[in-house]
Amino acid sequence: QMCIRDSINAEYGDQTCLQNMSRFHHTRQGAGSGHEDVIVNYKTWDGSNWTARIQNGRFLHTRQGASSGHEDVILNYKTWDGSNWTLRLAGGNRFHHTREGAGSGHEDVIA
Repeated sequence: QMCIRDSINAEYGDQTCLQNMSRFHHTRQGAGSGHEDVIVNYKTWDGSNWTARIQNGRFLHTRQGASSGHEDVILNYKTWDGSNWTLRLAGGNRFHHTREGAGSGHEDVIA
């Protein structure tokens, strides 16, 4: 499963994992369990707050406070350490994520 440290609540050490191709699992650091949800709240590269859900194999992104959003196969997010990453849905149960400026990233499979 793919996990990212939650950039919005980084001071708490929260993380979000993509459990399958439609649900996220959110866990607070040190907690024995967390909860599943169909959305993930994240900060994008410019520091603005967004919400995403996976719909038809694509991310549906909505900026905080907006009434509508847009679809894409990528999600640009800022991690707990302030670095910028791109998560790309690669089809099926595969995804690829790359740190900004890196020549390559790595691919994983969602179990």
